[in-house]
Amino acid sequence: MRATRWHGVGDVRLVDEPAPEPGPGAVVLDVRACGICGSDVHAYAEGAWITAGARMGHEYAGTVASVGEGITTLAPGDRVAVIPMGPCGSCTRCREGSTNLCAGPRSSAGGGLAEQVLVPDAEDGKLYRLPDPVTFEEGAFLEPLSVAVRAVRQSGATAGGGPVVVAGLGSIGQCVLRVLAAHGVTDVLGIDVSPPRLERAAETGAAVIDARRTDPVAHVRERWGTSDSPYQPGSGNVAAFVECSGAGPMLAAATALTRAGGTVVLAGLAGHVPPVDVDTVVQKELRLRGSFAYTADDGAEAFRLLTGGAVDVTSLVSHRVPLSRVGEAFAAQHAVDGSVKVVVVPDR
Repeated sequence: MRATRWHGVGDVRLVDEPAPEPGPGAVVLDVRACGICGSDVHAYAEGAWITAGARMGHEYAGTVASVGEGITTLAPGDRVAVIPMGPCGSCTRCREGSTNLCAGPRSSAGGGLAEQVLVPDAEDGKLYRLPDPVTFEEGAFLEPLSVAVRAVRQSGATAGGGPVVVAGLGSIGQCVLRVLAAHGVTDVLGIDVSPPRLERAAETGAAVIDARRTDPVAHVRERWGTSDSPYQPGSGNVAAFVECSGAGPMLAAATALTRAGGTVVLAGLAGHVPPVDVDTVVQKELRLRGSFAYTADDGAEAFRLLTGGAVDVTSLVSHRVPLSRVGEAFAAQHAVDGSVKVVVVPDR
């Protein structure tokens, strides 16, 4: 069996290793589609949040190949999408309901950039059986769509609740736009610098601008006007700003453009420590909220949107790359001007 492991910056390798065997409560999947995530790109390009030898890939779907003892709801041949992060269920954060912030030992099902992957605790909310009309590529979006559901919930954005900006239109930002549209939020602007990503974003009905050609701050103030608050005259008038890029200038734009009492959601990883305009956050009493991963409830909502037709992700796949050329897949995803979503598929 072949699997992708990280060996250093710009160095991902497909290696041969023994095929997994399912122990009690586990299943083995034949991987049919695996997306490359923004965090995967940070690992590939910068060495962020990864250690040498680690397996890669957590946005995937596939077919059940074999099941371990005690599995009663899944059988070989079942088509499933995967929510890979398994919380411990017993730490303080889990007991509070914030399972996405689990501090205990997790049962992860990562490593989807491979021919097969082992899913432990498979009946503990990690696997969702795909209806026949839903493709494996669509199923591979369940994980990033779950991240987007959480970000939208953190934003508090509602239909008629005021303008919303989404900055950074990679797969998470694209999914955020689609979740907003599914919830009836229509006064939305997407910001990026990639022509194909802007084109895909416009399919949701959102307005879009290229930040390399248009000043986002000036554009948003002209589009939605300004608002005043103590010590902060002439601020923007945005109700919620969802920042998915991790870019410092967009964080500065978010605090400048969000109106007093509004919400800034940080869903993009930066890979560095950006400055924050604390005075603006304080004086406008902004709600500055992180949005990390997802809970089981976020995953269930994402699955409902995906399989119910409320969210269409099919046009987001810009590249399909066979597993044998996984290094090319990472290079393509890293090239933001030419890609939206790169999906790795089995060799034919």
